[in-house]
Amino acid sequence: MIDNAVPPVIGVHHLSLTVSDLDRSVPWYCDVLGFRQLGEDLHDDGRTVVLAQRTGFVLLLQEHKAHEGSTFSEFRPGLDHLSFRVPSKDALEEWRAHLTERAVEVQPVLEENYGTVLIFRDPDRIQLELFVDPADAREPA
Repeated sequence: MIDNAVPPVIGVHHLSLTVSDLDRSVPWYCDVLGFRQLGEDLHDDGRTVVLAQRTGFVLLLQEHKAHEGSTFSEFRPGLDHLSFRVPSKDALEEWRAHLTERAVEVQPVLEENYGTVLIFRDPDRIQLELFVDPADAREPA
C-alpha cells in the first residue's frame, strides 16, 4: 500500500561510501568499475572524492581523519552491500572477465529465483554485486 501523505522520492541522487585510503580506492573504482573522478573536496573531517559513471550514477568516496582503523563489516549497522544492475547474463560474464583481468577476487555466479549475481569486494572489503534482474534476462517477445 502506498502512503499518499509521504512526499515523493524520485530517485537516488548519489551514494557515499567511507573508505580507509582514498589514494587506493579512487584508482580502484575508476579502473575496476569505470568511474571517472569529477572533483575532490578537503574539509575539516577529511576529504571527499566525487566519482561518476557515464550512466550518470554518482558515487562519493569519503576518507575521515577520525578513521577507527577497523575494516568494513556488513554485520554492523549501516551498509550491507551495494548492487549494480547489469542488463544480461552475457554482460555479467563480461564483467567477470573484466574483474578477473584486474585480479579482483570474485565468487562464483549465483543463479537464484530473484536474479543472477556476481559478488566481489572493494579494497576495504565492502561487498559489491553485479546483478541481473530476471525481468532483464528474459528473451524479448
